[in-house]
Amino acid sequence: MRSIAEKGFLSFFADVEASSLSDSFWTVTLPQNLETSSVNSPAFNTFVAAQINRNCNSLLMNGTKVADLVTISGDVHHIFPRAYLKANGITNKTKYNQVANYIYLDTQVNKAIGDDAPAVYFAKVKKQCESKEIELGNISDASLLAANLAENCIPSNADAMDVSSYDDFLLERRKLMAVLIEKFYENL
Repeated sequence: MRSIAEKGFLSFFADVEASSLSDSFWTVTLPQNLETSSVNSPAFNTFVAAQINRNCNSLLMNGTKVADLVTISGDVHHIFPRAYLKANGITNKTKYNQVANYIYLDTQVNKAIGDDAPAVYFAKVKKQCESKEIELGNISDASLLAANLAENCIPSNADAMDVSSYDDFLLERRKLMAVLIEKFYENL
């Protein structure tokens, strides 16, 4: 309080921001804070707030917003389905329940994904962008799909990912989530 009184709030705030929110915070500390299985973690909740603030569509949907799913159903689903990971040797609960593996997902999309690897279901969506025959979600345009993956912080090579890619996926998604959170913060 003394520093605020001496410097003024804006000057004090600028100093705190410069020392606490350096480049290493956004590229190292925040991704590390996303290495948790708690959906109640401040980092994950800030990620969801960033998606809501930016009016992001839910994964594989155009028009169904993350905000809609948070307020209506509140269901968080696994990008790499839990049963798929378990069947392929990842049985540690804190490993398959990483927040970087969580996404607010339309229930019908989640059911259509089932226990498929991302390589399987993202390949289906890519194919429907070519054929225009909807099988999963409602996206049938490659540019809409690319935008949807970006706003959900899904690595662009998700259509090639299986259990052997899981650790790399988590690492890359944490970084992408941190970038989205940083953009959200900068626009406040």
